[in-house]
Amino acid sequence: MEEIALIVATVVTLASAILLYRAFFLRRRFRLPPGRKPWPIVGNMPQIGGAPLHSLLATMAGEYGPLMYLRLGSVDMVVAASAAVAEQLLKIHDTNFLSRPPNAGAKYIAYNYQDMVFAPYGPRWRLLRKISAVHLFSSKALDDHRRIREEEIAMLVQALARSGEAPATLGSLLTVCTANALGRTMIGRRVFGDGSGGNDPEANRFKEMVEQVMVLAGKFNPGDFFPSLEWLDLLGVASEMKKVHKWFDDFLTKILEEHRNLLAAGHGGGGDHHQDLLSTLLSSKDEAEDENDKLNDTEIKALLLVLFLSLLI
Repeated sequence: MEEIALIVATVVTLASAILLYRAFFLRRRFRLPPGRKPWPIVGNMPQIGGAPLHSLLATMAGEYGPLMYLRLGSVDMVVAASAAVAEQLLKIHDTNFLSRPPNAGAKYIAYNYQDMVFAPYGPRWRLLRKISAVHLFSSKALDDHRRIREEEIAMLVQALARSGEAPATLGSLLTVCTANALGRTMIGRRVFGDGSGGNDPEANRFKEMVEQVMVLAGKFNPGDFFPSLEWLDLLGVASEMKKVHKWFDDFLTKILEEHRNLLAAGHGGGGDHHQDLLSTLLSSKDEAEDENDKLNDTEIKALLLVLFLSLLI
């Protein structure tokens, strides 16, 4: 027991020393915007609790100006508190700020930053963005998938009619409608059941996993603010994310293999009137001559996963 206590004490001491070194010495080399003086180790985290964050930042902007510096744990943050400064960051100098900061969700759920949301800015990110824009959000894609949206809305109306005079949970029904329309567009199948209220174990499991991601997204994870302590997984958030990721990966791998077998047999996915996104990606992968225009299986699964989650959460 004494040896374990000594090891723990040594680890904590080293981690504290690293955090203090980063806080007091490394940052002195950079000119930072004005802001509230951060506390040792925890930074400004104790100073932004309590009041609504938008109100607190507005108050701070009146004191420190439209460009402020905060430190959350050992993570640096710059706050743009005016339209003019936001334009500088998001439009004029956007390429310098396109990459998102590291976090456990992107690492453990989103295939280690290989999705469209968390991938670093570069050729692969531009390819993922182009694929989404052309095959999901272009005028042609919206017209091609119009029948799917009409059918899912018709099922929504039928579900409302079946409720009669009883109160209907409209938010839940809209989520089911959106998820199924998106599922048929992307992978050629409904993911939340057929809307009839019947029991579909796989659909129920998918819904449960989406809800679990929503819960995990709102949990405080110390490793996001103290990267040197990430390996400790102090609150067990990373472990929960790994479990959710495994289920999603098994689900998407199964769908991927089904589509690959259908294409090998000469059948496209998505039905007789449209081809779903996954079938398009697999076909493009086989037909593309330039390796830079091909997505590997992990990138395809990461793209499908983040599109599902971003449109449902």
